[in-house]
Amino acid sequence: MDNQAQQPNREHHFYVSTAKSVFHHPEYGIVVAHDPIRLADAERYGLSPILLYGLTVAGLPIRWLTFSTLTHRRPFREVLLTAWGNAEGLRGLPDILRVNRYLAQADPSLAADLAKIGVRLEVADAKDKTVPASLRSAQDASRWLLKKHDPADPSLNASVEALCRDAHRDHDWRADQGPLGLSNRKLEEKIERWLELPMRNPPSIPLEEVDWETGPWLSSWETSLPPDQPRYFDHDNMSGRTWLRLRKAPSEDIDDDDNDDIPAYEEYDNTAEIAKNLVACWPNPPKEIAAAIGITLRQLQWFVSGRSPLDKSACDNLRQLMGILYDERMGSYTSWGPYVLIARKAQALEAIYHEISGGGDACPCELVPAQGEVDPSWRYVLINAHSTPPTLVMAPRGEAITQRLSELIMNYEGIRPVSAAFYRDVVTTCARACRTPQANIREMTEFAKRYERHWVDCAWLPD
Repeated sequence: MDNQAQQPNREHHFYVSTAKSVFHHPEYGIVVAHDPIRLADAERYGLSPILLYGLTVAGLPIRWLTFSTLTHRRPFREVLLTAWGNAEGLRGLPDILRVNRYLAQADPSLAADLAKIGVRLEVADAKDKTVPASLRSAQDASRWLLKKHDPADPSLNASVEALCRDAHRDHDWRADQGPLGLSNRKLEEKIERWLELPMRNPPSIPLEEVDWETGPWLSSWETSLPPDQPRYFDHDNMSGRTWLRLRKAPSEDIDDDDNDDIPAYEEYDNTAEIAKNLVACWPNPPKEIAAAIGITLRQLQWFVSGRSPLDKSACDNLRQLMGILYDERMGSYTSWGPYVLIARKAQALEAIYHEISGGGDACPCELVPAQGEVDPSWRYVLINAHSTPPTLVMAPRGEAITQRLSELIMNYEGIRPVSAAFYRDVVTTCARACRTPQANIREMTEFAKRYERHWVDCAWLPD
């Protein structure tokens, strides 16, 4: 059988986007944003956007990148034929070129022109995550291109041309070296087999260059970015690049005055850290929590992940909803409760327990009725920390995290029989507390009041 017939279909992913992290600065040349930044925010730092074009071998970490300015966009055909003719790792023309629908719509005649040279253009459907994954990987790879070509001047055109040469050198070096220590033998073998394929050189007569339509799709990644925070320029001697990093420049945080006075003790705002764990264990979904404090789900996600602050009003609402109070002794915030929580994430549950129990100063136990049936769906764990109201943790029966309760909750004392009436009250209270985000602390506070007589030596103990 012919060798060519035995070869599988060759497939490349082709993508074009405004670079998330690579920009041009009139003084520094190419600047890399350590964390992605909106184009409008980048402009305030004197940064101009750059277009990224890339081809990735489907299923393999082999890619070829190039760049252009926004005003001098490169035609798709010119980019493709250049890559197929020069990028060793791509092994020339593919059988299939897969793109997203926006790129296909930007150049409607591309499919017919590629068919003339034996390449079939396929548009990835909405469920196909491979092309977006290739683009995300290329966006990340563009941040780490070493500066090997230093332009004579830092102008936009000269800097972008030098960046292209750096990207092409990086591809050539990786294609020549082959797979290097990937810790995945199967993937290494696939790369080796791919690089052993014969080259398929593109036709000597180039395709006609056709302009293409831009649109919001080029920078759709902006929609997921949080509001910008202070940044500063920082030159990295190792990579040769100038980086735009988050927070204020280190020099701005240093007081050069010779002052031997003891510094004032500053408040440490750890609200986001506490809220992150509480949200993970709160009975209601994050979207309902966000609505309850008057913000969007995305704003809540940005805040608890440390990517963006909340304004004072929203932050106060969050603290009130989740029982987060300021501890003057520690100079930081703490989770006070009382709560009904659901055991979902081990790390979050362990952190909350450590917080409300003061490092394990409690005698937690699972409540079961001395007579009668237990709840078939949930196990109920009481956290009865000293000097704080009780918290109840609902653990789903049969789940892996429930089997780890004794490991996650320090000083866990196992099962404790209680009266049937008390157990029914626990189950009912938890059900009411789960109805809305606002009901949680309210219902648990009422529950604690009903059993005030159970406080013994600052600890809460049921019958």
